[in-house]
Amino acid sequence: MPSGVALVSEAPVTIDRSPVLVDLALQGGGAHGAFTWGVLDRLLEEPWLDIDGVSGTSAGAMNAAVLVDGFADGGRDGARSALESFWRSVSDGARFSPFQRTPLDLLLGRWTLDNSPLYVIMDLMARMVSPYDLVAG
Repeated sequence: MPSGVALVSEAPVTIDRSPVLVDLALQGGGAHGAFTWGVLDRLLEEPWLDIDGVSGTSAGAMNAAVLVDGFADGGRDGARSALESFWRSVSDGARFSPFQRTPLDLLLGRWTLDNSPLYVIMDLMARMVSPYDLVAG
């Protein structure tokens, strides 16, 4: 065989090992939640890895709740399916959000809402009015 050539097997490798129990703490933050979905999906593919406990904050808590609910309904495959369904629906819902990048942002490849008129208005309002001002007291 020529030097530097590696053989790649198409057959899946089965590793015989005892299960490893892990506890997961999932971070928050919208885009981080979607990223975490991908990580969870990959972890759920491993038969030797068992999730013993899961907690999270913000988007991480949503991932944790969806994972546990899906797992209760259908095991690993149920959890993977539930997470995919959840994040696909979040993505579909964002399509019609009033908070969108401007056409110029899209053209220039900018991933910020700093030029979105509605975002700017809401940001200014949040700086001038406290949520406590809106509660009848």
